[in-house]
Amino acid sequence: MKRIHSDRILELTKRLERKGLYLIARVIVLLLLGSILFFPNELQLMLGTPTLLGAVLFANIILALVLLTDLLYSQQKHVGALMIKYVYLTTCLILAFGIFFYINATILQPPGLHYTNTYGPQKLEYDVFYLSGSTYFTIGYGDIAPMGIFARTVVVMEALCGCIVNLVVLGKAFQNMANRQG
Repeated sequence: MKRIHSDRILELTKRLERKGLYLIARVIVLLLLGSILFFPNELQLMLGTPTLLGAVLFANIILALVLLTDLLYSQQKHVGALMIKYVYLTTCLILAFGIFFYINATILQPPGLHYTNTYGPQKLEYDVFYLSGSTYFTIGYGDIAPMGIFARTVVVMEALCGCIVNLVVLGKAFQNMANRQG
């Protein structure tokens, strides 16, 4: 029964790849990441336009699901491929949770974030991704805290998600090593 279930999930992800959704999602995620790093005006446009924001969130979720499914159900050929998928999955999850924090801070429960530092200007468009990254890796510097029940709940879910993904990737890496030795 378990094998049939995993085959169905793999078939669904293969269909997403064949229809081009996977490629489109990868491009959208890379555009979001590039705008965070290099293009602040484009980032504000993406986050400020509901249709674009929804498309970016959908792309992150699709890509994260495909990558997670691939990690869980496919045999990884070598550790390098595993690490590339891990980095891409982690990036997608951090961006998706960051988008939620942005939606929470602007629509659901403004202001959404509480700042405990006075080191410089506060830029919500960047700070939500910083909060997401520090939460995902369970760093928690304490300079930004989530406000509201939605954000606090999602922070716990993101930290749990980060731990689970790390354990899955670590387990797959050990499985690869065991298969090579055996």
